[in-house]
Amino acid sequence: MHIFLQALVSGVSQGCVYALLALGYSVIFSTLKMGHFAQGELYMVGVFVGLSLSTQLQVPAVLVFIGSAIIVSLLMLVVERVAYRPLYSSSGISLIMCTMGMQFVLQELVKVIWGTEIKRFPPLFKNRVFVIPFRGDELTISMQNLMVLSISMGLMLILFIFMTRSRTGVAMGAVSMNRKASALMGIKINTVITATYVIAAALAAITGVLMGPQYSARYGMGATMGTKAMIAAIMGGFGNMPGAVVGGMILGLVETLGALYISSAYKDVFSFIILIVILFTKPTGLFGRTAITKV
Repeated sequence: MHIFLQALVSGVSQGCVYALLALGYSVIFSTLKMGHFAQGELYMVGVFVGLSLSTQLQVPAVLVFIGSAIIVSLLMLVVERVAYRPLYSSSGISLIMCTMGMQFVLQELVKVIWGTEIKRFPPLFKNRVFVIPFRGDELTISMQNLMVLSISMGLMLILFIFMTRSRTGVAMGAVSMNRKASALMGIKINTVITATYVIAAALAAITGVLMGPQYSARYGMGATMGTKAMIAAIMGGFGNMPGAVVGGMILGLVETLGALYISSAYKDVFSFIILIVILFTKPTGLFGRTAITKV
């Protein structure tokens, strides 16, 4: 029982990370009705930016998170203005292909600035362990897991409040429903689209800083994390933000418990197995809705 609870804590912590990155996919899809395939690479850039801020500038942990989010968001602003915006009036497939190509552009950017060697990301939090008595045994929670849980859940709550209560969030919802009608109502479509990309980039950067000390900084690390976060978003129902959170949690728990009771060698396989099971039973995802289109 003790080992199971320990794995449960680790699984929820890992699930929070997947959920946070999956929210970036969901925010973009819910507003723009398209996927952003470079989200994993923004996560990778966030890891390396956070590493530079922590080791070279030696700024406090809070400023590492804020600085990384700002720098990656500014990078996303440049990408959106230079690469994405000229394609808004063209077919949707052109923009999707552009986001795929941006994966390689960001990978080369990381390669040029930071190289391809694995770099150790120093811990941002004190190496403390909290011990919780439980039925004559002890459950231990590391400071890293505690901060991952706290920061991830805090950001999720802030994002949900922003999307439902702020003018920009409401405008994003309007654009997702009808872009032309929103423009006629005075909503600045390009501003809303830019805000969508910036929010997703900031989430990716903060996720990268959270996981940097655990995985180190590696060239090409964004592909794996980006794929798993996209799986989490699909499992929950692509574009559904509560679904992305639930999908991330399920994915984290399945991977952790599967590695514990079956084998850690198949850890990456479990995510695809659970995705296939969910899509066979509910093709639109756990919280997805079936769309009816008139032809």
